[in-house]
Amino acid sequence: MSATPSGSAEAVAGERMARTTAAASPRAARSSEYRPLLLTDSQDPAVAQAAELLGGWGVASRPARELVDGLSELPDARCVVVTTENPNALRDVFAEARRGGVPVVVGCVDETMRRRAAELRADDWYRVPADAEEIAARVRTAIARAQPNGAALADRIERAEYEHMLYDARTGLPTLPVAIERSRALIKERGEVVVLYLNFVRYSKLEEIYGWEKLDAVLETTAEAVREILAGSSLSGSRALVSFTNDADLVLLHVPTAGGRSATDTEIHELASRLEAHVAQRLEAAHGEDVGALFDIYVGVAHVYYNPKMRLERLIYRGIREAAIAAKSVEERERARKVADLRVSLRDRLVYVDYHPIVETESRRIFGYEALARGNLRSLRSPEVMFEVAAEADLLWELGRLCRSRAIEEMPRRLKPDELLFLNVDPHDFADPQFSDVAIGVEDPRRVVIEITERTAIKDYPKFRERLRAFRDAGFRFAVDDAGSGYAGLGSIANLEPDFIKLDMSLINCIDTNFIKQNLVETMVKFANDQNAMVIAEGVERVEEFETVRGLGVHLVQGFYLHRPR
Repeated sequence: MSATPSGSAEAVAGERMARTTAAASPRAARSSEYRPLLLTDSQDPAVAQAAELLGGWGVASRPARELVDGLSELPDARCVVVTTENPNALRDVFAEARRGGVPVVVGCVDETMRRRAAELRADDWYRVPADAEEIAARVRTAIARAQPNGAALADRIERAEYEHMLYDARTGLPTLPVAIERSRALIKERGEVVVLYLNFVRYSKLEEIYGWEKLDAVLETTAEAVREILAGSSLSGSRALVSFTNDADLVLLHVPTAGGRSATDTEIHELASRLEAHVAQRLEAAHGEDVGALFDIYVGVAHVYYNPKMRLERLIYRGIREAAIAAKSVEERERARKVADLRVSLRDRLVYVDYHPIVETESRRIFGYEALARGNLRSLRSPEVMFEVAAEADLLWELGRLCRSRAIEEMPRRLKPDELLFLNVDPHDFADPQFSDVAIGVEDPRRVVIEITERTAIKDYPKFRERLRAFRDAGFRFAVDDAGSGYAGLGSIANLEPDFIKLDMSLINCIDTNFIKQNLVETMVKFANDQNAMVIAEGVERVEEFETVRGLGVHLVQGFYLHRPR
């Protein structure tokens, strides 16, 4: 008989079951009062009733972010019932439960939660609300599934890997092999298929700015919005699929019905316009204006005609490549239009400024405002898009001058005398001859903090520090923006000696459930205190995040939880 490796999930689970059996024996009963525990973050009375139906189990109820601690502190926990919608908390619970061989049952409030439970390979799940009998049954099933023999375990792994190849966990959409098999007979009968490639640009930028958790949620919203538009269109019979699992772009295979006609170019163009408007609207409603403003979609089309001499899969893959190239051409035409919009904006000063409050953590008093410029034209509403277009058109200096001018001229009306203005400046701007003037139009430099926003790396720190010296001598202070993201790493902080260190929002998102992020922030606060600097946490959107950063000693916070822009 082969021995189970020590430390494996099966071994740990076996040890836990052995303890359970021993504790249930008469001798164990005399020496201890063992009682199996159901560990949960749910306050639903049905969960407690389910524990009774399991044979008088106890219930240990804890907030979602404390379930991980509960798993390590409560050796009698036999199963976890978790209902939190926080993806970080869910992943942490699953990781700890797997280490201890404890099965996990997920209570799902919607389809998104069900897909997330499937992605994490929950031992079982149920739809909330559920009665006690169903929850108890799910727990029993989960316990049985968590104790597989070697053959059963191998089968489960194989089936899970197979399912992962067939469907994308983020969107629930099938992969290309599944879509081809489902459409094969129709394509052969009709003799043609229309391939639409949906290129969602800047989704990688979303991940870079907000973190992967936000992008996962955006992908789910996007897929739902695409389904809604397709359901009411002439392409309602199309099959939506992912181009690659865990990627942003989608593909539609449209096979005209027997006797029907193919969708016309006009209909496809109208569908693309409706898709863009609807997805942007859904993203803005679900994830905020800043996310919605980053969204753009470009649709490429290719007609594929069936040839029995050629493999169908190869024909469709070629059609997808052709449609992707067509989408790229549409994107390039749109970029040319946006450059034209930018030139008009520079000429007519079509830029306005949102002032984002920066708040003292303890007193909640407004400390200052970050000036964030936006284009008046919808195509340039997002600052990321606007500066991206300016970089491609070699108009960064001109755009930077306009944004700084608009922010500074509004200071007397927007800011109180004791409030600071945080002004975004790229290292590239310091080489602008019109930026060399120390005053840059500011009456009192002591009220202005220059945020170094590193869109590009600083290659020559000694030379760059020389450029900063005149501004610092005049009274300006400096902040390193987006610390913990991109180029804004420890090297920038050490070389620039900033007065403020702004922590990137991807580091703050879900920090209440991520101990690594907490350790990083705590270390940064200690460093800042030693250097007489202040730490600013960006992107604080929930009370749990605020309480966590406050407990870690963060000096200032910025985010929608406390104040909206004005």
